[in-house]
Formats: sequence, structure tokens, C-alpha cells
Amino acid sequence: MKPWKRLSIEDLVKEPVRIVRERLLTHSGSEITYIYRPGPVEAVFVLPVTPTGTAYLVHQYRHPTGKFLLEVPAGKVDGGETPEAAARRELLEEVGAEVDELLPLPPFHPQPSFNAVIFRPYLALGARRVAAPRLESSELLTPLELPLVEVYRRLEAGEIEDGSTALTLFYARPRLSALGLLG
Repeated sequence: MKPWKRLSIEDLVKEPVRIVRERLLTHSGSEITYIYRPGPVEAVFVLPVTPTGTAYLVHQYRHPTGKFLLEVPAGKVDGGETPEAAARRELLEEVGAEVDELLPLPPFHPQPSFNAVIFRPYLALGARRVAAPRLESSELLTPLELPLVEVYRRLEAGEIEDGSTALTLFYARPRLSALGLLG
């Protein structure tokens, strides 16, 4: 049972993402307006690790920040697609890689006050480049291959500013340690 009652809802924007304005009656009897991105929407974030202990990352331009950010390959789960299939597709598109094994990490809501998106991170083992990246026209990124110890050094130094990448690395760390891949 939801503690708030919907009084009305309207679409403010439908493309490129849906944003709605909702009037609500709260549990305390107050009427409020809430603007957010409704679900269900899923995205995947993938840390691809090679057998030699390196990771494929991307240095990607993110217009709202005005910066290039160091990130794991990521993207939206398309309609009718499983998160695992989306993870494999994004790896091929952004870094030209395939992997032997995808290990799901704990899913999370990146901004639950503003959207209903759920992010599904993965640790991908046995990564290898098999093709050139096939970027979307709006993507401006450079694939990188870095030793895992360097990736975690950058994380600890605060050089990885993308929160979803940082949390993916955090969740992957115990598994990478158990596999002896962090030195």
C-alpha cells in the first residue's frame, strides 16, 4: 500500500526521457507537487576485467557537468532486453569487448528523489576486445585499458567522479580481491 494518494499526473516531457508532474496527497494530509522520471527504467553498468588484471573503461563527455568523466561502460536496458543482454551489448558498443562471465552486483537507485531508475551493475570477467567500438551519434568517448590497481588508486584519490562507476567499483572490490586481481 502506498502512503501517498495521486490526485493528478501529467507528462511534462516525453523525449528523450519521460518527466511527469504529479499532485499528491501525503500521509500527513498535505498536498504537494512532485516532478520526477517514472519507472520502470533500468540501466546497466559493467566493469569489464581482462585475464591480465586490466579493466576497460571509457573517458566520456557528460554535457551537464561540462566534463569528460572516467566511467565503466554503461547504458539503458532496451524494451524486451534483459539486463545481462544489455550489459553485453553496451560492452561491444562502447569498448568493442566480449566477456566470458557476467556477475551481477547489488542493484541500486541512483537518485530516488527524482527518478525511479534502477541501475544494475555487473562485474564482467574474461574481457577481450573483439571489434572496434560502435558508438551512438551522441556519444563522445574514448575507450581506455587501465590496470585494476590504477583504477582503484584513482577511485581512492577521488578522481572517479561518476557516482555509478564509483559504486560499481565498490561492489566489485571484494570479488576482485577474492580472485587475487587487486595485487
